[in-house]
Amino acid sequence: MAEIIMPKVGDAMAEGKVVRWYKKAGDKITKGEPVLEIETDKVNLDLEAEADGTLGELKASEGQMVPVGETLARILGEGEKEEAAPAPAPKAEEQPAEPAPAAAEAKTDEAAPQRRGTDKKDSVKHTTGEYAEAIEQKGPRRDRSQGDSSALPAAPQSGDRRRSSPLARKMAEDLGVDLASVQGSGPRGRIIASDVQNAQRTPASAPSGDAEKPAAAPGGAATQSMAAPALSPAPPSLETKIIPLSAMRRTIAKRLAESTGPIPHFYLTSDYDVTLLLELRKQLLEITGAKISVNDFIVRATALALRHHPNINASWGDDAITQHGEVHVGIAVATPEGLITPVIRNADQKSVADIASEVRALAEKAKNRKLLPNEYQGSTFTISNLGAWGIEEFTAIINPPNAAILAIGAAEARPIVDANRQLIIRDRMKVTMSCDHRIIDGATGAEFLKTLRQYMEQPLRILV
Repeated sequence: MAEIIMPKVGDAMAEGKVVRWYKKAGDKITKGEPVLEIETDKVNLDLEAEADGTLGELKASEGQMVPVGETLARILGEGEKEEAAPAPAPKAEEQPAEPAPAAAEAKTDEAAPQRRGTDKKDSVKHTTGEYAEAIEQKGPRRDRSQGDSSALPAAPQSGDRRRSSPLARKMAEDLGVDLASVQGSGPRGRIIASDVQNAQRTPASAPSGDAEKPAAAPGGAATQSMAAPALSPAPPSLETKIIPLSAMRRTIAKRLAESTGPIPHFYLTSDYDVTLLLELRKQLLEITGAKISVNDFIVRATALALRHHPNINASWGDDAITQHGEVHVGIAVATPEGLITPVIRNADQKSVADIASEVRALAEKAKNRKLLPNEYQGSTFTISNLGAWGIEEFTAIINPPNAAILAIGAAEARPIVDANRQLIIRDRMKVTMSCDHRIIDGATGAEFLKTLRQYMEQPLRILV
């Protein structure tokens, strides 16, 4: 009898989540066949059967968090049976009791459960409508039913006067919307401001053939309607949600607290001229057709600069500072569940094209949660780039145990004054390095950024 257990993937992993089972209890499985998918703090993995046999009872359900080392299921060999756990004796309070008279009477009414469920829904709708009306008028709730709060008041009949809020009436007057054509969504069919907005955006609310003409103001002029500000589309409605923490989000929270707490951060910002770098990238794209991003150049330039400054390519320890003999650059990648940092190992020894190809492959695996531990662990320096989102400048939190992280802003054309005091247009980019002050002093960090400037502003150095 073989066991499928929750594996330990990474030193920091304490538990994992069962995402889904590919097999169910009683299914025949073969060795090497995927049985279930699990989620760790960084990746999703398929657990494979280690033997042929029949899948026994599933010890964890989908979505359940399971500690490392716990049994998820057993694989039964031919003729083997799984021992069933003895059923616990029912507690005294769980013993079946004689039905109460009221319960017996309710049991005979087969439509009661359905009716009660409907009444409950109506109660929720009614209460929500009253609350919206109270907020709109900034006053106490009105017209509440004095009887059963679960009863939904009837909508006004066609001959009744259309009920509307003062704000809705004012908005309808400004926009030229006929309240008679508006369907109210407030309590008892009351027309509220959002109903008028919706009717104004719907072509059916305008008279036939005059959908594009402004409503005439008193006296035949259209100035009043034309003066009304155009309403932008209403933003999507919000709803309260409770989103369980994923393993990745838990780890991110833990590591950020470990970083911003004990690590004394300080920040250095430089403004680089990247005009030549952008021109060089353009030429490479035209000549080779290779998909190379600006960030790929930055990774290569940073790796080369780190070779000149081993005190930046370092980590803090309780008894000593470790200066790493290899340059492994982590790149922050955004996924739906949070950030993860795939690592370009020995980035100083790889060409820009090699880095570009590896970054794309790792980023794709990161977004699909398929990275292996050696692909996201062991970085000696980290780069975070928000330039694609138009962010000009920002600061990043150090990724322990790195001594620093480089935050890259957008490259943009800006007017500057050159050495001859002439105003010219150049492509500029701001970078900010967050430094661990236990390892890096201000002058040390400044020297590194000076070296990085040489690579960024003379990009042929990157290719040599």
